[in-house]
Amino acid sequence: MNSTNVHWPESLWAAVTPAGPELPELAGAQEADVVVIGGGFTGLSTALHLRDAGLDVAVVEAMEPGWGASGRNNGQVIPTLSRPDPEDIIAKHGAAGERFVALLRDSASILFDLTRRYNIPAEQEQTGWVQPVHSPGRIKIAERRVRQWSKFGAPVELLSRDQVRDMLGSDAWFGGFWNRSGGHINPLALSRGLAGVVVEKGARIFARSPATSIARRDGKWLVKTALG
Repeated sequence: MNSTNVHWPESLWAAVTPAGPELPELAGAQEADVVVIGGGFTGLSTALHLRDAGLDVAVVEAMEPGWGASGRNNGQVIPTLSRPDPEDIIAKHGAAGERFVALLRDSASILFDLTRRYNIPAEQEQTGWVQPVHSPGRIKIAERRVRQWSKFGAPVELLSRDQVRDMLGSDAWFGGFWNRSGGHINPLALSRGLAGVVVEKGARIFARSPATSIARRDGKWLVKTALG
C-alpha cells in the first residue's frame, strides 16, 4: 500500500505530485539503533543524517510522509525569522544564539544543496526571497535587517522601489529586503523525495502506524503502535 491508496486532502500539491515510495505498516516487533517518530521534514532529515552516520534507523509515521504540515505549506524557503534579528538572538542566547544565527543564514542553501545532492525532483527554484516594504516608515526595518544579516555573512541586499517593481511587477511597494539564498519548492514532493532517499539508504519507514505509547524499559526505548 502506498500514498496513492490514502485519501489525501484536496490541494495543489496532492494533485500534481507523484506518489512516494511504497511503505508498509509496522506489524510485529522491530529493532533499530534509533526510532524516529514522524515522517515530516524534521523526521526524514534526521533519519537521513543518522543513516549517513551509519546508524540503523526506523521511522514511524501516523499517515504518510508529507501528510501533515510538511506537505501542505506554501513552499516558500525563507532563511530568516519574521521578528527577531540576528543581534537580538545572540544578545539573548549567547553562543547558542550564534550557532542558531549561522544555521538560519545557511538554512536555505542547506536545503537546496541536499535536493541537488540526492537529485530530489521537487520543483525547487533557488532564485531568492523578497520581503517587500509596504510603507515608507518600514524601510528602516529592511535597512536594519540587511545591515545585520550582512554582518553575519548572509547574501542579502536592500532593494529600491524601482527594483522591487521590476522584480514583482507591482508599484505597491516602497522597496524591499532580498535574500538571494531563498526560493521555493514543492513541499510534498520534497517530503516524498526525502522518504525515497531514506529508504534507498537502508532505513525503514513504517506508514499508517501512529505511535500510541513511548516508554523506557531495560535501558531502551519502546515505541508501540496498534500492530507493532
